[in-house]
Amino acid sequence: EVVACGPEAPVVAAELQRTAVMKEVHLQLNLEAARLLPLAIRGRLQHGRHFTYKSFSGDLAVTLVCPGVQGTFADHTHPFAARGSWLQMFVSEPLATRLLADLEPLLGTHTVPLPHHAKWAEHGLSLTILSND
Repeated sequence: EVVACGPEAPVVAAELQRTAVMKEVHLQLNLEAARLLPLAIRGRLQHGRHFTYKSFSGDLAVTLVCPGVQGTFADHTHPFAARGSWLQMFVSEPLATRLLADLEPLLGTHTVPLPHHAKWAEHGLSLTILSND
C-alpha cells in the first residue's frame, strides 16, 4: 500500500487515518539535522520524551518515540508506523545506545565525509547523511 503524503495528499485528521506499519525505514537527513540526532537521544529520548523532525516544506514529520511516551502508534512490536505524512519511530534502549555510539563523531569537530551511510539492520533502520546544500 502506498501512503500519500505531500501537498497532493488529502487533509484528514491524524486520528482518523489508517496506520501503516513498515519493517524498515531509510532516513535521509542533512548534516545539520543529523547532528541533532545524538542530542535528541540524550536530551529527550533518554528522559522519556519524544523528538520530532519536521520537513522544511512542512508536509512531512518524523517523531522519535521511546518507551513510556504516551499516545504513540509506534511501539516495540511495530517500531515504524505512519499515519498520513507523520512517521513515528520507536527507539528502544538498545537502539538508542547503538545510535549514540555510532553517531558520536557528529558531535565533535570531526569532518564527516558526505554522503555518509549507516545501517542498523537488526533494527530495520538505515540513515544517509547529506550535505546541507
